[in-house]
Amino acid sequence: MKKSTLVLIIITATMLVTSGVGTWWVMRKNDNAKIAKVYQNDTLLYEIDLSKVEKPYTIEIKGENEKLNTIEVRNGEIGVVSASCPDKLCVNMGFAGDSYLPIICLPNDIMIVVETEGDEFDAKT
Repeated sequence: MKKSTLVLIIITATMLVTSGVGTWWVMRKNDNAKIAKVYQNDTLLYEIDLSKVEKPYTIEIKGENEKLNTIEVRNGEIGVVSASCPDKLCVNMGFAGDSYLPIICLPNDIMIVVETEGDEFDAKT
């Protein structure tokens, strides 16, 4: 066996092991409890354990000048399904089930953050 072939085999094996460990770590992390925190004007309104939601339900949050956001809570995820703001960016963000990207509605000053139990960072830092 040539030396270059052996080096390629070692590199390939290392990459496979690394990707396997990475996949295991991500899958293990998603098994933890997911807590959704809904803020308005930097005030915590709701703290919901998404892993314990059995039936989907909605929450309505009223803002200034009768502005309204409707939030749907499902098992493992949360999202804004309707908003009275003109751009509807928060609705277009879809549902969040992880802590990687918060849902924000700037006109109504609403922020939804999903924290996984054991997270080292949160969306505000």
